Amino acid sequence: MERHGSGEHTAGVAASLEQRVREHCRRHGLLPPGRPVLALVSGGADSTCLMGVLGAVHDGPLVVLTLDHGLRPGSPAEAEAVVFRARAWGHRARIESLSLGPGAGVQARARDARLVAARRVAAEERCAAIATGHTASDQAETVLFRMARGTGRAGALGMAPRRGDLVRPLLAITRQETEAWCAARGIQVVDDPSNRDPAYARSRVRGGLVPALAAVHPGAERHVAGLADALRDEGEVLESLVDAAWARCARGPGLAADALLSEAPPLGRLLVRRLLLDAGLPGDAVGRAVVERALDAARRGVRADVPGGGVAVERRALVAFVDAGPAPPPAPLPVPGRARFGDAVIAARAGVAGPPRPDRVALRVDAPLVVRAPAAGDRVPLAGGGRQAVGRMLATAGVPARGRERVPVVATAERPVWVAGHRAAHDLLASPGEPATELRLEAVPR
Repeated sequence: MERHGSGEHTAGVAASLEQRVREHCRRHGLLPPGRPVLALVSGGADSTCLMGVLGAVHDGPLVVLTLDHGLRPGSPAEAEAVVFRARAWGHRARIESLSLGPGAGVQARARDARLVAARRVAAEERCAAIATGHTASDQAETVLFRMARGTGRAGALGMAPRRGDLVRPLLAITRQETEAWCAARGIQVVDDPSNRDPAYARSRVRGGLVPALAAVHPGAERHVAGLADALRDEGEVLESLVDAAWARCARGPGLAADALLSEAPPLGRLLVRRLLLDAGLPGDAVGRAVVERALDAARRGVRADVPGGGVAVERRALVAFVDAGPAPPPAPLPVPGRARFGDAVIAARAGVAGPPRPDRVALRVDAPLVVRAPAAGDRVPLAGGGRQAVGRMLATAGVPARGRERVPVVATAERPVWVAGHRAAHDLLASPGEPATELRLEAVPR
């Protein structure tokens, strides 16, 4: 039986926990006052505590979303239990079934699918933020994992309290505290065995490295997470210095090599890290050794490979680029339905036109659609008459040549109708209120 309190000690612990979460959310502006917030709840201790504590500290509506990944026999019942508890606690609740299959990259695929579903539901429910149950324990594991793999200051910052629409209200408390919060209320939580599977590096950090550090000092998790928090605060001061240095060194899409090398070495390394991250390179590309390799390339005026891409000196400026690999294969786009193209998903449905946006358009088109890479000869009709080559359009928009073949183009058999995120064929744009085929770009984070 669930209990809402178990004596004076439990009440005191709960008040302290809620107070720390409230202060963390206030400090980082995580919970928009009066606005609905979507909470992702799996039924584990962390997310169950998230649901309960947000109900106490947020002064707006809470919408609960639980996701049935379809990977374990008991997952449908677990999702139903989350919905039952959420509604009993006075919250709106929904289940989304992802129907993932086992196999390679299942954790990454599950993460991508969760974010796509969460953003869609958040838009439908008009939620201002999406809250996850990451705790200080997760933060410590993230920092330790990155340090073991090799990282610079940016990696040691760990997870940000806010990243776009994602917020992490529980970074001020540990997993042990969320488990105690649930136990004090008699709540039986879901235990996902994949969290202990040594096949995953994160599980090895959780099951081996973190306990070893706790044996050295019982507050190790909190201290590692606190270090990441302190570095993030100091990073705000450093950011202004880096901004000023960037203004001195910026040249087109890169950094003037001579100006970069004239900066103090620590500042030069920070500039290169920003250059690599802005290019979309993965976290492996911002470690000290990789940054030094990029600086050496700037000194010698050559190209150097880095994880996920490379750097090169072009027109006396150091530029970074992602090794995008071959263009993704074309994918049919059903209406209604979705098609994945590289790191993006295009959704289509029959609806009513609204004003066009870079990520959403409504077209008068009923021919079969496909999502593909830009092709030679692709041209899009313009509002003032004439047609523009898609390659020129993307170049004008600042998309580097290396990345243009990964920009999704929605097309019929005869011609492109929408360069997703950029421009649609003007002659096919539906007027607001007119029945049309709605197309939406849904980015899939790496």
